[in-house]
Amino acid sequence: MKFLRRLLCFFILFITCINTAFASSLSGKWIVIDPGHGGSDPGAVSGDVKEKDINNSVARKLGDLLKSLGAEVVFTRLPEEDIYITLQDRVNISNSVNPSLFISLHCNAASSDASGVETYYSKTRPNIYSDRYVEYEGNKYEYLWEEKENGIDYVYILVDNKEAKVEKSKVKIVYSQVSWQAIESQKIAKLIVDNLASLGFKNRGAKDSNLYVTKYTTSPSVLVELGFITNEEERKKLLDPNMQDNIARKITDALLSYFEVYENNKLKAFGQNEGVELLLSKENLLLGQALDISVKKSQIFSYNYKLEIKYLGKVDVALEDINKSFTYLPQKEGDYEVVLYVKGENESDYKSVISKKFYVFKSPNIKSITLDQKNPVVNKSLKITVEKNYGSAKGCDYIFEIYKDNKLLEVKKLDGNLLEFIPRQAGEYNISVKIKDKLSTKQVDDEGKINFIVRDDSATSRSNTLPNVLKITRILKRGMIGEDVRNLQSALIKLGYLNIKSPTTSFGALTESAVKAFQRANNLKADGIVKKDTVDRINLLLSRSAVTNTNIANRGIFKLTITRTLKRGMIGEDVRNLQSALIKLGYLNIKSPTTSFGALTESAVKAFQRANNLKADGIVKKDTVDRINLLLIR
Repeated sequence: MKFLRRLLCFFILFITCINTAFASSLSGKWIVIDPGHGGSDPGAVSGDVKEKDINNSVARKLGDLLKSLGAEVVFTRLPEEDIYITLQDRVNISNSVNPSLFISLHCNAASSDASGVETYYSKTRPNIYSDRYVEYEGNKYEYLWEEKENGIDYVYILVDNKEAKVEKSKVKIVYSQVSWQAIESQKIAKLIVDNLASLGFKNRGAKDSNLYVTKYTTSPSVLVELGFITNEEERKKLLDPNMQDNIARKITDALLSYFEVYENNKLKAFGQNEGVELLLSKENLLLGQALDISVKKSQIFSYNYKLEIKYLGKVDVALEDINKSFTYLPQKEGDYEVVLYVKGENESDYKSVISKKFYVFKSPNIKSITLDQKNPVVNKSLKITVEKNYGSAKGCDYIFEIYKDNKLLEVKKLDGNLLEFIPRQAGEYNISVKIKDKLSTKQVDDEGKINFIVRDDSATSRSNTLPNVLKITRILKRGMIGEDVRNLQSALIKLGYLNIKSPTTSFGALTESAVKAFQRANNLKADGIVKKDTVDRINLLLSRSAVTNTNIANRGIFKLTITRTLKRGMIGEDVRNLQSALIKLGYLNIKSPTTSFGALTESAVKAFQRANNLKADGIVKKDTVDRINLLLIR
């Protein structure tokens, strides 16, 4: 109960007018999300995969999505706080909020061949004591009481946690042992399981069950089994962040559909101010996009109007009279509300309010593009994953352009952030990625690329035969093809500037980057073009390497050994040894090593780290030492 009190201190009472129009069907709806298990209770376990971790991740994604659409979300426990909550505490939290919906998220477990999604609801509700409910224009409402006024019979009902009085002759009072909350739970459970099944899961249906959290809550309540973690294929799906996003989206779509019907029926029943409408051109938009706001005025009654646009609850724009449409350009990301105040011509105060919410998202940008393999080979499937920052709840379109040796092979437009393809030829590949938010009016919101080499799996020992003298008869630069390019790549591999297993005949982006790194480390013009000065310096370092290899038998292999982390400002014999290794590998261009770790040494270390795909911070730790020793041996 201590946890319950702590959580409820953040809860504020929600009251809304019956005549309020919402931006989306979820706006203003209180939804309790219950991530199953937690803390000392891992839930189902399969290998090192724990159910609670998947529940937490999907709960957070679902909560963020619902909030972006205007819902008020309460968690029985925060997904980031891995703590144990009793079933009774979960029920108490939900019943205290009296939400529009309670939804509990779980994963299933059984035999390895069991599969599919399913949902549960409870017809038995011992905590709901009413034996009747009210049907009005297609919706079901909680029955409160009846009374007669001026000879007219009225029924009081609960609409969005607010009492409403309606004429008894307009409604139907239904006496039933099954509560309206249970009936609506069944509807929602069916919508959710059908939506989730569209992701490729087997549909196991919506089932009546006496599960504790669906039985003892007093609101519409659903428990969702997202799939079986004991089934290898479904376990992989449930661990995939992209699939988790899709699951959250499908659940949200189901709730949008359900509450859209509810809101439309409510509008039929209670209406708004006679003939008055607040109109927004969009419900969701991106920063930089404008919103058109207008008021459809009553043709029956004379009203005065006042309009406010609020950002995070604070008034940003106020207009005393609305004679025409108003264009508003939001300056910040977040929740906005447009509030229209209405009063009669002879009234002194504004007594009626119509409000609509909208949400502004930041445009997406690419955070990272990653390849699932270090050394891709021909005819083996590759996965390229794009991670983005920001973007709307509608999601993004992803456009992948696949190039080989600077020639476009294929263009794929996908709804998700994962590209799978099989390279059929060895060579240098470039994948250009473009993303566009589904709300965006731009051609592209952001773009990036990733380069990599695909080798032939049957590559011969030729790829490991590295020259001790580089001979070229022409200037080499990006885009060129030939055996001299292969020899150049072999030399750069030997000197530690090009981190690929097998040289190719194609001078692409990776080769150009390696040449520039070599030129910078050797005080040459870093333009990526291989002329005589670059060739001469390469051959000097290759010959030094050859002499080193010749003398190995006599004096042993030089190995860098350090017993501490080295960085700028340090002094010692280990610094001298580090400088000797960097000179030998061609990264430090000084005549004699010293014991002082200064700016030149730091710059050389960073150049070495960049060329070898290490963190380029200029600090010498085990990973840098190991790579240096590997190249010294080579």
